[in-house]
Amino acid sequence: MRFETPGPGFLFQHDCSMHRWIPGVGGYQYLILTKDDYSRLFVAAQLFIKETAYGHLQAIRSALERYGRPQAYYVDQHKIFRFVEHRSIHVHYHLGQDEAESQFKRALRMLNIGLIYTAPSSPEAKGKVEKAFDYLQRRVPYLCERYKVRDLKEAQKILDEVCHYYNTEREHLETGEIPQRRWDEGIKAGKSLIKPIPPEVSLELIFSLHYPRTVKKDGTFSFQGRLFKLKHLAGERVTVAIIPYQRLYVLKNNQKVAEFPL
Repeated sequence: MRFETPGPGFLFQHDCSMHRWIPGVGGYQYLILTKDDYSRLFVAAQLFIKETAYGHLQAIRSALERYGRPQAYYVDQHKIFRFVEHRSIHVHYHLGQDEAESQFKRALRMLNIGLIYTAPSSPEAKGKVEKAFDYLQRRVPYLCERYKVRDLKEAQKILDEVCHYYNTEREHLETGEIPQRRWDEGIKAGKSLIKPIPPEVSLELIFSLHYPRTVKKDGTFSFQGRLFKLKHLAGERVTVAIIPYQRLYVLKNNQKVAEFPL
């Protein structure tokens, strides 16, 4: 058996697979997957048209809202995890390499979750999550084709069904246990490092896209060609937090001080 952590929530393995998940529409789609290392439970699995920093943030949020905070995430050397070069379908804004702690790393830091990187040029270090992608690649596209699925929403339903079967009915080849049962029994045995999300924490703000801004002396700042007024913070350094296509929040010392519709 491969090395594994001693209980649920010690380590969430996280990655993205570009594949023809929906054969009927042509081109590639992206599946962002998070897997608990100990139980092999799929704690998040979401399909996207493009791989973006925001998509990864949404996958983390989905896992944490359902299962709680792990001790650490385990990821590869992808630029989204180390830095953000943000030219996504959500926000057309260019970041330099040194600007981005990475949206991914920043969100985990704000929740006191560690981040571990695989060694450079070491694909074997991601063996467990790659096996998971292989399992899904042999099932999800076939089912999408069989049921003539042509959009992401319907494909996500099929993915959810496949993941549910994997989690709750299929014995894992390495552990010999059903992932959900192994997760539950590990928690009952006191092996878990999963922690609850503090009630005062705003996941909406943490899992938005954060960009630094300086409010000008006239009390305004600009973002994506729009001018916003914050006269009471003239000359101050603030953080702009974006919910794509919905809202723009302004944060000062991680506290919301203003919000604007987009």
